[in-house]
Amino acid sequence: MEKLRTLLINNQVDFEILHNEKPILAVSDAKGVYEIDATAPTIIIKSEKGYFALLLSGDRGRIDFKQIKKILQCKNVRIASKEEVFETIGFEVGSVPLIGHGLPCVLDQHLLKYPYVYGGVGDAYFTLKINPRDLVKVNNIVSEID
Repeated sequence: MEKLRTLLINNQVDFEILHNEKPILAVSDAKGVYEIDATAPTIIIKSEKGYFALLLSGDRGRIDFKQIKKILQCKNVRIASKEEVFETIGFEVGSVPLIGHGLPCVLDQHLLKYPYVYGGVGDAYFTLKINPRDLVKVNNIVSEID
């Protein structure tokens, strides 16, 4: 987590790392702790072009794979398996960090309507509170969805 904190500080990011009393591994676990719409789960997907991180708003509901295929110009897109996620970025599904995973990202523009969003740091007992505009500073955003 120190590597993450250093990355955030060095990039002058508006953030806070919050301790969770219970582990948060899914949006449903954040209910009653954080505003669900302002949660930002990171979903790893796989395509013929490689792996991508989807930085989604908790209000999104389902992933529109047709839209993702179109913006990434891919024929095949799917959610990466638990094993693929761990092998690719070294984090367990449910604890994938919003930043520091090293993958190209697709940013959900819904996140930009909140002053802060809440997402993973790689440890289910902690949550990153971050200004969503700073996600652009510290991630390789290759596309956006609205």
